[in-house]
Amino acid sequence: MGRVGKGRNILFPSLKILNSLFYDNITRILEPLNPKNKMKLLTKIILVLFIIVSLPQYLSRFNPAYAFSVGDEKKVGEELHTMVRKEFRLIDEPDIIQYINELGNSTLEVAGSQYFDYHFFVINNKELNAFAAPSGLIFFHSGLIETLENEGELVGVIAHEIGHVVSRHLADRIKKTSRISAATMLGVLVGIAIGGGPLSEAIIAGSAAAGQTAALSFSRLDEEEADRLAFKWMQDQNRNPSVMVDMLRKIHNINRYRQGNIPPYLLTHPGPDIRMGYIQDLILFTEKKPYVQFDDFPFQRFKSRIISMTKDPMQLISNYRNAVLSMEQESSEAAMAHYILSQAYLAAADYVNALKELQKTISIYPERVILKTDLGVIYLKSGNYKMAITQLQEARKAGDNSAYTIFNLAMALEKTGQLQEAAEYYEELLPQMSDYSKLYYQLARVKAALGLEGEGFYYYGYYYLYEGNLERAEAHFTKAVSLMAADNQMKAEAERMLKKIKGFKTEG
Repeated sequence: MGRVGKGRNILFPSLKILNSLFYDNITRILEPLNPKNKMKLLTKIILVLFIIVSLPQYLSRFNPAYAFSVGDEKKVGEELHTMVRKEFRLIDEPDIIQYINELGNSTLEVAGSQYFDYHFFVINNKELNAFAAPSGLIFFHSGLIETLENEGELVGVIAHEIGHVVSRHLADRIKKTSRISAATMLGVLVGIAIGGGPLSEAIIAGSAAAGQTAALSFSRLDEEEADRLAFKWMQDQNRNPSVMVDMLRKIHNINRYRQGNIPPYLLTHPGPDIRMGYIQDLILFTEKKPYVQFDDFPFQRFKSRIISMTKDPMQLISNYRNAVLSMEQESSEAAMAHYILSQAYLAAADYVNALKELQKTISIYPERVILKTDLGVIYLKSGNYKMAITQLQEARKAGDNSAYTIFNLAMALEKTGQLQEAAEYYEELLPQMSDYSKLYYQLARVKAALGLEGEGFYYYGYYYLYEGNLERAEAHFTKAVSLMAADNQMKAEAERMLKKIKGFKTEG
């Protein structure tokens, strides 16, 4: 590990400095809380402060003299990957995961060979934010997605974040930044790590307040490079990059009306007005070309699903039941309003109205096979497993082989005792959803019910691994190893995972 030199470690502020950074924000948050909630939040604060001031050796990778190599970044990213579901409130449904990852992979196809395996996630958080963590872990807040109007705007954000990873901006800042900007970055990372909310925002605001203009100037250079790459990749996908300006204009306008409350996106992505001008210059001086008009239904359904899973269902029902009356009844706007109502009724366990509203969407989009799967999911959740299987099998026959359809079909088969067939469908999904903890949980249950105890423990090991519980993952992999034959490939894989978990613990 590199060292700054003798004396105080300049990357880690003293408690006195931390007090000056955070006291006003923390006091404001704690004051109105009842004693029980105040104690819970105070415990988190103490834990975060302890992490900041007592682990400089563990976090010496942030030292400017430390060479943060691709290998180092992969190791950090691999460990972070196991903590994602523990630290963030993910919108963790197969169709959401598959859609955002397919869009990300489309950009990666034109971006060329990569150092890292990318994973894209949607976080249930109302704030406007998107950020890239080490080793290709990229996150989007639901609040940001709700502000976007079309798929192109989302692809622009995705491409921009990939641009940061490809350019290794985080690694460069770790190696090059000064004391203040490193402290700013650390504060932001700690704020992100505790999963959002008032405490996170206070820590981010406190650390960012210590920043200097030079730090933002450096970040603007990063933003230009990420925008330049995103612009090119948008063109390479035959998408109009002008939508990048539209997205930034929304952020800029929202910031104007926040009355001093800076959206989190601007803490890590400063200068939307400057970026708009830069992208407009690229548009002006780049050779004009025709762009493809992409089908926007998948995005509108994705956005509607995000809204329905992050808002109070009764409030949605009240709002959209009135709003849909003023819409043109055969319009896409009305179709999505009925879809949100359907999902809201489903969340409220009102299955009759959920079916009724979804049928209205289907009448406008009869050719959209994924809506058959949505229909099957309503039957599944209502306990009508026979109809669920029928609808989901029809969706497959109609060409929908999405993870969303297969996963819910497997669940319906499991509910009716068709365990072997359910297991085969779950296993079919493993290559494309290798980090989806719910998949491992369902597969573990089915394997245990089939009497395959060793395989049950094996899949529970992966479930706990991707839920961020290393202790239980280790215990289940250990049990799987003890139950499996020496020539079983799963045993060898379980042993490999045990070594990896031991490595995580040693480094931690």
